[in-house]
Amino acid sequence: MTAAGDPRPGLDVNPRWLRAFLAVAQERHFGRAAALLSMGQPSLSRHVQQLERALGVQLFHRAAHGATLTEAGRLVLPDAENMLAQQSRLLWTARTYASTARSALTVAAPLPSAAGGLLAEAILRFRVARGHARVAVLDLGDEEQAGALVQHRVDAVLTWGQPPLAGLAAEPLVEEPVMGVVDAGHPLACDTLMPWSALAEDPLLFPVRERQYCWSVLSARANAAGTELNPVPTAPTAALALVAAGLGSSVVPASQGLDVSSRLAFVRLPELSVRMSVMWRQADQSAAVSAFVAACRSAATHLTRTRPDIWSPVLSSTDG
Repeated sequence: MTAAGDPRPGLDVNPRWLRAFLAVAQERHFGRAAALLSMGQPSLSRHVQQLERALGVQLFHRAAHGATLTEAGRLVLPDAENMLAQQSRLLWTARTYASTARSALTVAAPLPSAAGGLLAEAILRFRVARGHARVAVLDLGDEEQAGALVQHRVDAVLTWGQPPLAGLAAEPLVEEPVMGVVDAGHPLACDTLMPWSALAEDPLLFPVRERQYCWSVLSARANAAGTELNPVPTAPTAALALVAAGLGSSVVPASQGLDVSSRLAFVRLPELSVRMSVMWRQADQSAAVSAFVAACRSAATHLTRTRPDIWSPVLSSTDG
């Protein structure tokens, strides 16, 4: 293998070099790669050569009919793809932060959230009260929420009943039943109550990492009923789609049944409900946070009056 030039340790790798390299690797032709990137072929060839000089290896076998990866090129390819992906994540994180920093309020909440659910209703009321102020919404895992408040990464949190840390205040808002979710063709789809044992019969798709508090409550109730649950860790936004595809079952709050696919059936689990609370820093006396807490109270009152089949007022004797 012939090196294209001496290696130069410490030299930064220009993302344009990587994009050029990946385009040629994909198209196996410098001309087609240049067209793919909407640039001239001489410029693309120069980027590839600069990358080769920086790395000290030849990346392509060049011929009149096209280009093929050398052994070094094949080895470098996955790392080049990863570097560009990391750059994209870096830009996304920075832009998200910049957008959040300009917002009037930053809220963390379990996502996805129903279109007519507590989060949407609270934000609607908050924006009316605050002159349509901007609100940034982040999805944090259960175990991250309190820390994010303490670290001033967010201003308020909607949470499924996680006890607050010292210095944080919390106010319960609503309770809603917990539902087992199966595809519409499942034998239990038309039942009014799902036995705990049914959750152990099919793959249980559940966001264990993101919803640790919810999982602890769910698994404790199932264990008390004599059922051991073995979840398949699944992203919160993917669970219902996978259930609809017939790949397993899941467990969600009842409000997740609003505006979802007809391919899903929601069946009540025995004697299990969850409580949604709003949490904020006790020392935070800002008008925006106070307005958001008030908006949460107003939204909770509205939902318990208009959809008592899903939301109910918090009962002091309920621990779920």
